[in-house]
Amino acid sequence: MYGALPRAEVVVKHFSEADWADFARKLVATDTKMTMQLHLDDGCKTCAATLQLWQSVYTVAAAEGAFTPPSDVVRVVKSQFAAVAPQKSRGFRLLFDSRLEPVPAGMRGSVAAQQFLYETDEYYIDLRVEPHRGGDRSSLVGQVLSRTGKDKSRAAQGLAVLLQDGKRSIAGTSTNEFGEFQLEFDDAKSLCVSVRQGQSEAIVLPLYGIDAKSAENKRGK
Repeated sequence: MYGALPRAEVVVKHFSEADWADFARKLVATDTKMTMQLHLDDGCKTCAATLQLWQSVYTVAAAEGAFTPPSDVVRVVKSQFAAVAPQKSRGFRLLFDSRLEPVPAGMRGSVAAQQFLYETDEYYIDLRVEPHRGGDRSSLVGQVLSRTGKDKSRAAQGLAVLLQDGKRSIAGTSTNEFGEFQLEFDDAKSLCVSVRQGQSEAIVLPLYGIDAKSAENKRGK
């Protein structure tokens, strides 16, 4: 007797990663979409998993738009750049501005201290501005750390620190052994901090959105 004939193997054609990426973004032609959907309906787990992956990627990418800063905040920042820089400055990067961070629910409606963290090629410069209660004065506390070295050796000691309202100097000091400094100042509109080592070119950092008098008035409300 002859043995039973072997069953014909069915070769399943899977779609490529690029095909499923286009399918997730709704970029495939109508007839191709129908063919791919029928393939899924036939129970192909491999392609279903691939599609699920690309749908997740697309969802995350679409959500990135929610992190775009509001246009009015961008406009204010750009205007501050144009208004407060009194002279050419060495390059810096603003790493953190507390005004742009979400305010915890319990603190909404009040104005807390505003913090900035700047980075240059040589230093990290941490600044904190806090309005005084019941007056038009504010405090500026800061620390300058070198980007190289370890522990105490990172403290940038003896740097000249100048607080300016536009081009007008309103207060000055220097960093201590820990790279720290503190200044007090009256109401001002276009504040910036100048940091200089010896006769080198100053690093000029704008204090975005700082208006001591208006901040104190808001705080009292």
